Amino acid sequence: MKKTILLPVILSILWGCSGFSTAYKQGGRAEINRDWDAAILHYEQAALENPREPVYRLALMRARASASLSYLQKARNLAAQEKIDEALEVYAKALQYDPQNRLAAREALALTEEKPPEKTERPSLLEPPVRLQTPEEKIRLKFSEASLRSVFQALSRHSGVNVLYDEQFRDVPVTIDLTDLTVEDAVIQLCLATRNHFRIIDRKTVIIYPDQPMKRLQYEMNVVKTFFLSNINAQEAQTGLAMMVRSQYKAPIITVDKNLNALTIRDTPAAVALAERLIRLWDKPQGEVIIDLEIMEVSRIKLKKLGLDLSQNILGLRYGGQETGGEDSGWFDLNTIDLARTGNYQISLPSAFLQFLETEGDTKIIAQPRLRGLDSQDIKYLVGQKIPIPQTTFTPFAAGGVSQQPITSYTYQDVGIDVKIKPRIHLEKDISLEIEIKITSIGDTGFAGIPIITTREVKNIIRLKDGETNLLAGLLRDEERRSLKGIALLKDVPLLGTLFSNTDRQIEQTDVILTITPYIIRAIPMTEEDERPVWVDTEGLSRSAASTPFLPMDEMAAAVRMPVAPVSGRPGGEDPENEETGSHVLFLNPPNFELPQGREFRISLDMRTNRDIATMSLNLSFNPQIIRLKDIQEGGLIRQIGPSVPFLKNIDNTGGGATIGISSPTPGKGFKGVGLLAVLVFESVGPGESHVTISGITANTPAGAAVVFSKNESRVSVR
Repeated sequence: MKKTILLPVILSILWGCSGFSTAYKQGGRAEINRDWDAAILHYEQAALENPREPVYRLALMRARASASLSYLQKARNLAAQEKIDEALEVYAKALQYDPQNRLAAREALALTEEKPPEKTERPSLLEPPVRLQTPEEKIRLKFSEASLRSVFQALSRHSGVNVLYDEQFRDVPVTIDLTDLTVEDAVIQLCLATRNHFRIIDRKTVIIYPDQPMKRLQYEMNVVKTFFLSNINAQEAQTGLAMMVRSQYKAPIITVDKNLNALTIRDTPAAVALAERLIRLWDKPQGEVIIDLEIMEVSRIKLKKLGLDLSQNILGLRYGGQETGGEDSGWFDLNTIDLARTGNYQISLPSAFLQFLETEGDTKIIAQPRLRGLDSQDIKYLVGQKIPIPQTTFTPFAAGGVSQQPITSYTYQDVGIDVKIKPRIHLEKDISLEIEIKITSIGDTGFAGIPIITTREVKNIIRLKDGETNLLAGLLRDEERRSLKGIALLKDVPLLGTLFSNTDRQIEQTDVILTITPYIIRAIPMTEEDERPVWVDTEGLSRSAASTPFLPMDEMAAAVRMPVAPVSGRPGGEDPENEETGSHVLFLNPPNFELPQGREFRISLDMRTNRDIATMSLNLSFNPQIIRLKDIQEGGLIRQIGPSVPFLKNIDNTGGGATIGISSPTPGKGFKGVGLLAVLVFESVGPGESHVTISGITANTPAGAAVVFSKNESRVSVR
């Protein structure tokens, strides 16, 4: 009865241990050959035969995903060849195997729908909170050598807009044609022609002020806007925006919220609009790829042993006479030694075996990982085991003693297949792969049983098309060992030597074949707007901060088409008696600076003047307990005089002051324009706030006439 019960149990165990089904094995062979339809068919059959086997279900899911990706790539190629009907059929097959593939569904839907007409989008404009309320009809006014104040008064009477003037406003003659312009455009053109700016106070009031850095800081309207980023890091974007958006006289205020990955910017409307356009260009989702790898390692070992094998290879002879016995065994009395008797001798002969053994072994290792990762990000894949490697060190038993106590520790080394890939998606739909593949295995054991690890490593950078397969082969290792053992002299006798010798021959062959196929599943989205340039107005030639901050090039050309008349009847408009300080400016850039303690920073000393300057000297003052002046470097503006210009500098960090002196070596020659006069290199030494100020400015033309400069100051806050 017990035998009857145990028989079906034993049979079921043997049936379960018999291995995987035939359908599963056929599916595996079809998958290796990339015959996805046959592989799915066989895997489905195996899963139906044994629904409780998870290996069959996992293999079926893997084959379905691979088939969907393969048909998706084929459909893309057909769509690129404009074979729409065939491409739609292949897209349907890809969706049949993977109904959740939204990317394939969107691409197939895009082929069936008509492309909408492309819209030419203008960059987003930051509308000011208040606009001038003026009549809609165009004005028809022309002025010749008219006073600037009278021109503004004529516009005021025509539109009903009150015009206020800054205390440094200059009333100069102007010749201008304001035909077919609105009142606001006329005000803009007048300001551009006379180097002024305006600020809208309310719907019926504007104020006109000189185009100077200090006046801009006083009157320009600021905008605060928060940008929530989806793809790029806010801190990285902060660094780029600080470099691109800053102007000659002002740096933008940018704060970062790490939790929300957001940027908050405070600056003029034009600067914030530029920042918005740059963020729209930078905040792109990263591309994504799938990489199919096939790693095949085939090894073959062939061993052949032929000939006579001697057990110890030792021929021994010893004397075996009568011993004294007891504890003195091995000692003989001289009276009992008889060397002439052969019975007192013993001889040992080696045992001999005739070997004719030949063995062969084949090993095949196949790995088919599918890796998915982001563009320019490392993808790592490791499968294998960790092997402990002993390491012995010797330490003394006590301090100062001899190192003789052994301490053994173990380090674990990865053995198996280690893959590191860094993909990069190009705009041409190509993929560059930075590959590092290491295949390690235990080859043999060395001293004290420590394993010997064999390694095959590949490092390369390749560029493939989407769906292109690259084959890497030839990592072949062919090793042959041959050893001959036998009786000395006799083994070297021709023909007969084989009877007294043993030959061992071992052949090891290992080949590694690697195929790699990348697929782009999400490319970097690019539009025509991304390829258009971003136009940025130059300082002093932009519209007022109270108006539209961004101008296309055609409007920019129209805005600057009016000529500027000389300010007096003299050539070049030079009239020292009527000249005011607003046209000659020394300004420190940036005007506000905040940084931590122990950092080096620089402040630019810029100059703007339309008079030739032959000699100049000025004094700088600062708080030496907060900041320290390390160096003063000459700027490029003074190079108008020549390559070597006397540039004198004197730094006094004890009293917190410095002196700069410039003189032209060529009589009658000076420098003028807008540019960098000097660079002040500071270092923050203590917390607090320090103001860098300019004083004692003395400047003269080559003729000796004095030039009066206006100036600003820079505030430095040290945390």
